[in-house]
Amino acid sequence: MLSEPTIIERDDQPYLAIRRIVKIPFGMVASKTLADLQRRMKKRGIAGIDAPFFRYNIIDMPAALEIDFGWPTERQEESDDLLVSGVLPAGRYAALTHTGPYKDLIAANGALLDWIKAQGLTLDQHASPAGDVFGCRLEFYPTDPKVEKDKSKWVTELAFRLAD
Repeated sequence: MLSEPTIIERDDQPYLAIRRIVKIPFGMVASKTLADLQRRMKKRGIAGIDAPFFRYNIIDMPAALEIDFGWPTERQEESDDLLVSGVLPAGRYAALTHTGPYKDLIAANGALLDWIKAQGLTLDQHASPAGDVFGCRLEFYPTDPKVEKDKSKWVTELAFRLAD
């Protein structure tokens, strides 16, 4: 189930992440990477706030995707040999909420992209030899599948930064 797309304003949000180059499907990599991120943050005494997210930096379908598997933090933290410290940029975002299994997220992403196009809006993105580079393309995961076993209740929030 998809909510109606809308435009939202987001403030800057610091985060820590582990960056990976992956291919679809990447569910197992995502789960292991987020668990590793949580362990490393806990070891450093850093608490994640809000929901974990995937930040799609570069998409070169079907070859590869560069994704920050991240967690928002209270303040900007130091990077290390594996952890990437970043800031989700403020701005206008096209957003929608998907409720249901993760296998339906490709269609949810497509629905939001179609809506953006139909509204005459432009994504904050550009083409490069590596693929499509995004200013900020996000999927937030507020539902913990370890807690909520019913996939029909899983919530994913999509937010794609729009060009100024």
